[in-house]
Amino acid sequence: MSIRVLNQPATDVDHKAAVGQSVEPDGPVHDRRITRQDVPDEWEHAVFEAENFIIEGPASVEIVDRSGQQIQMEAVADSLDRYLESTREPGIISTRHDDVPVGVPVWEWTTDNGVHYETTVDDEEFTLVANLGNETTKSKMARLRCLNGDYGGYSVTVYSNQEHRRNDGTRVTVDCDLHAVTLGHESQVMNPEADFDVVDFKHGGVLEASIRRRLRRRNSLAGRVEDQL
Repeated sequence: MSIRVLNQPATDVDHKAAVGQSVEPDGPVHDRRITRQDVPDEWEHAVFEAENFIIEGPASVEIVDRSGQQIQMEAVADSLDRYLESTREPGIISTRHDDVPVGVPVWEWTTDNGVHYETTVDDEEFTLVANLGNETTKSKMARLRCLNGDYGGYSVTVYSNQEHRRNDGTRVTVDCDLHAVTLGHESQVMNPEADFDVVDFKHGGVLEASIRRRLRRRNSLAGRVEDQL
């Protein structure tokens, strides 16, 4: 019986390099790193230097989403401890369902001016507090896109352990594992009621002014009317 040797170049292929050899680039180099020139001045600290960058809002609401699935809040509550506390299978914050971590979920957060946020689940809503990092290009981009409005919606990634189907075809998840909450544009997330806001980052020890304005507008009558359009 012949023995096949793996990871060796085939003799009939013009390989650029074999195993253990390096390849010098012979075309243009595309630098995809985010730089300060890509970021408005007022957001530089938040994107590159702020140790903490906190977002908060409903990650899931017990309604039928765009895929025809409804996740019961009791199922989310039962999976929440593992999502936040597991050391072997921790849940993550990702972007656009690519499951690359850009942050971590946290149980609670209190701003320097005393505003308190908590991760909670009640009969109708799963509210999530998350802390986005700044150690990779993807996490820096996530911060920037949260600030400029490209990201404004949460979407949960669950494995439905047990579900039943209604007569109208809706899939109702009654037991699940919660693996990730991903960030995306609010118009594209599966659950149209799942949105978040940037609520804190360290910028001179206070909440950055433009974020305060955004939160005030969200809570104003005009903001509530705008959300319904």
